[in-house]
Amino acid sequence: MKITVEQFKEFRDYVHDFYGKGGIYDLGCSIPDIENAIYVYFGKMALIDWLDWGDGDTVDRERVRAILEEDFGFEEIKLK
Repeated sequence: MKITVEQFKEFRDYVHDFYGKGGIYDLGCSIPDIENAIYVYFGKMALIDWLDWGDGDTVDRERVRAILEEDFGFEEIKLK
């Protein structure tokens, strides 16, 4: 898998719009948190044959969310 820096930033920002502070499903993640989760995801793709890059689609975003929650301990912030 190979992506450009611009594609990485676009995907990072897409994930941030959903799970970053104030996002649609706010997990309270910062840009560095999201970048680190994406790096973990890329590492998993390198090791797991059936795990493919979907060009930054919804499935990729949701897989990064799972890493943010399961590996990094983030939870969705619910407004009261």
